[in-house]
Amino acid sequence: MILPARTMSPPHGAFHPPAHAQPDEEPVSRTYQYRKVMKPMLERKRRARINRCLDELKDLMVTALQAEGENVSKLEKADILELTVRHLHSLKRRGQLVLKPEMSYAERFRAGFTQCATEVSQFIANATLAANAMQRQGPVDPQAGARLLQHLSNCIRRLENPQVVQPQPIAPNGVARPTPLQPIAPAPHPQQALQRTVLPERGVKRLAEPLDSEAALAKRAYAPPSPPHSPASEPDSAQSMWRPW
Repeated sequence: MILPARTMSPPHGAFHPPAHAQPDEEPVSRTYQYRKVMKPMLERKRRARINRCLDELKDLMVTALQAEGENVSKLEKADILELTVRHLHSLKRRGQLVLKPEMSYAERFRAGFTQCATEVSQFIANATLAANAMQRQGPVDPQAGARLLQHLSNCIRRLENPQVVQPQPIAPNGVARPTPLQPIAPAPHPQQALQRTVLPERGVKRLAEPLDSEAALAKRAYAPPSPPHSPASEPDSAQSMWRPW
């Protein structure tokens, strides 16, 4: 008689997890994986940048120290930084570490406008001289040229001496009172304006030099066009004509 095999039961208190169970694992995000991979690479790049800048700074410091009579051949990283700081302090004490302030937008505009005004003046002067040499009418009317130069001169004076805009007074009811207008001076004679046109000396000295001689030359070179021929200015031919009746 064969008895069935007796199954062995686990000892008391022992626990075996099922075969399909797995230990708990936290999911790893892609950002964490990217940082884990890229961190060593970024660190190598950062160190390479530091070493490259230190090498360039070393070359600059060796050149500067040799110019001052010091002979330095081998420098560590700490020595390079220390010598750089000491050299900058030395330049600061001697006043050689002052940076020139950058031109403002207003100064750039003023310089560009002055240069353009100078070019216009030179063009008018050259055109007038060429017309006088060829004894013919110039391409620029002397009166228009004088007015243009006078206008440019006034504009440059305003740029050199900017006026502060005064705020308009406000009435009790909250409405701004109109500012009284100043009387406008009559325009000078074109010949006088051409002679008096002198732009500021800074950057435009050449603009005012040929004006005195240009006035006389332009007066001889330019002959104002005669008015159109009109029948009213002719003598009455009908009255002077002989008629048989």
